[in-house]
Amino acid sequence: MDKDFIARQLISKIIWLYTLAVTSLVGVMPLCAQSPPDLDRDSVPLIRVSSRLVLLDAMVKNKKTGELIGTLSQDDFRIYDDGVPQQISYFSHDQLPLSVVFLFDLTDSVQPILKPLADAAHEVLNHLKPEDETAIMGFSSHTELLQDFTTDRSLAADAIEKAAGMKSSEATFIHEDMYEAIQQAVKSTIPGSRRVLVWLTDGTANFENSLTQKTIGKSAPAHLHSKAEAINELEHSEVVVAALIDRSARTDALIAAADINPLAFIGGARVGDIRRYAEMTGGPVLNTSKTGIAARLALLIDQLRNRYTFGYKPGDSGGDERFRKLQVALVPTVYSEHPGLTKADIVVRTKTGYFR
Repeated sequence: MDKDFIARQLISKIIWLYTLAVTSLVGVMPLCAQSPPDLDRDSVPLIRVSSRLVLLDAMVKNKKTGELIGTLSQDDFRIYDDGVPQQISYFSHDQLPLSVVFLFDLTDSVQPILKPLADAAHEVLNHLKPEDETAIMGFSSHTELLQDFTTDRSLAADAIEKAAGMKSSEATFIHEDMYEAIQQAVKSTIPGSRRVLVWLTDGTANFENSLTQKTIGKSAPAHLHSKAEAINELEHSEVVVAALIDRSARTDALIAAADINPLAFIGGARVGDIRRYAEMTGGPVLNTSKTGIAARLALLIDQLRNRYTFGYKPGDSGGDERFRKLQVALVPTVYSEHPGLTKADIVVRTKTGYFR
């Protein structure tokens, strides 16, 4: 093949990729109001700056009612970068498609509720927009991809049905699972989409070490990624973590046993990991029961979709990379226009900052 032709093709590809990055406003992580208490500033997820544009998401919710506030305009918001007010140059609400990975917990404690969880996921496929794409995975000591990203709902439905019939006697190695799931999420095929992990689980996990790997995690990879490695992977992605938690009677028994005997945690009663990952990304975590799973999962998708997206061009950083704090606030007129609301009623969920 002619070398000049190859060079021209390469240059055209580079220009196309640059244009795509600018027009789709991709490459920056959404932001969350509070980081987990056990994480210091060095472990806060990064926001990447592309073409000097910072892009971030925020969810605004009425704390009293739990309802999302979706009627705000660009002028209702103020963004501060290290305390300096920024000029918002991009604003949207519910305009970006979703790239959703549904992850089904296949472990023993979830077996009694796996079929209802799968039925809810099948039903919520109709709740997605045609342009949204989905991938289906199962997880225990590792993840298994059942369907790669697709907009074909029949393929997704078949994979969900397959997940409903699966079972694993292995452990839940959530940090390894998280690491692998993030790697799948970043393979989304839609430029500019919101990458989301939706975990369908009872919220319990096992300790990940050589002992548990030999006894209840034999199918796990030889190298188990640690919590620090999973967090680092999350920090360098645009992925939002969300979860629908449904506890079976078996789950409750495990948790009760752990309250009496700490060694029971090894059997799978450690809780809270999914919530902490979700807090890092500002993603929602909802509890449910068998009778309300489909409605709660649909609500979860709505909360993920109905975020405000902002873009702004930060000032010169001076050449030294450092952590910059971010704040998204509502202007005072919002409260005068909604007399029933006060600052104490409103929750704005974003991330805390980025490195630049």
